[in-house]
Amino acid sequence: ALRSICVGGSVSAYSVAYTGGTGNPTYQWYSNTTNSNTGGTAISTNGTSASYTPPASDFIAVGDYYYYAVISLNGSGCNTATSSVARVQVVADPVIGNQPLASQIQCLNATPTNLSVTLSGGLGTASYQWYSNTTNSNTTGTAITTNGTAASYTPPTTAIGTTYYYVEVIQDVSGCKVISNTASVQVVAQPTVSTQPEALRSICVGGSVSAYSVAYTGGTGNPTYQWYSNTTNSNTGGTAITTNGTSASYTPPASDFTAVGDYYYYAIISLNGSGCNTATSSVARVQVVADPVIGNQPLSSQIQCLNATPTNL
Repeated sequence: ALRSICVGGSVSAYSVAYTGGTGNPTYQWYSNTTNSNTGGTAISTNGTSASYTPPASDFIAVGDYYYYAVISLNGSGCNTATSSVARVQVVADPVIGNQPLASQIQCLNATPTNLSVTLSGGLGTASYQWYSNTTNSNTTGTAITTNGTAASYTPPTTAIGTTYYYVEVIQDVSGCKVISNTASVQVVAQPTVSTQPEALRSICVGGSVSAYSVAYTGGTGNPTYQWYSNTTNSNTGGTAITTNGTSASYTPPASDFTAVGDYYYYAIISLNGSGCNTATSSVARVQVVADPVIGNQPLSSQIQCLNATPTNL
């Protein structure tokens, strides 16, 4: 008596049979707007056999649709026989309440935000199929066979580039399905230092050097910088510089260079984007050498007659 489908769904054939009477039967199926087996409209297309399949075009709007059959026999004095009413209940398609995250940018091999959907409405038990696509479209994607059949999906971040994902949700009742919006996942390279500080500068005791600078490529998010000083030629294990040491450029103070020796500096760049590693510069070495010494001083004094030839200084 009742079949339930979603908008645009279909139903299998209805059939009737009879007993009694005499003569040859004729069949006429009717559609109706009310739950009654009288007053309907005779169906002219495919509506004159013992079976009838309502076309899916009947079910393009939410509502109740009714069908019944009248059987007539041409034997003498036989009445018609009218079936009970077959009701098709058409309900709205399911709706995705929470769409997957519209976009995210991840560093290579980072842990991404899962893509998830929630479902409401429709009929029956839902099944999920996630798709990947090279364009921003929720059609013609490629079905994801590994871990792609649940309400949540974890996109990979093992290759640089942008991939779009969407999910198709199908319920086990005819016509009940819905497709999510697309979710963009952009994977970028881990940050690297593209401009390194100058490797070696040599000065004398008490001298000064101009600023060192670093720059980076790759990664995502906002950068922070931390410069370090070190006692060895290494870009690990240094001491964070608290004064003026948190920008892309750093100028060591001349007070660092009051003694002969080697002084080392490097920078670490951190980005607050998801899953991005730090990028550490190479080491900048300042070589401080002793001031020059005058080995032979000028003659301390001499007395010369007027217009004489002096001793050179």
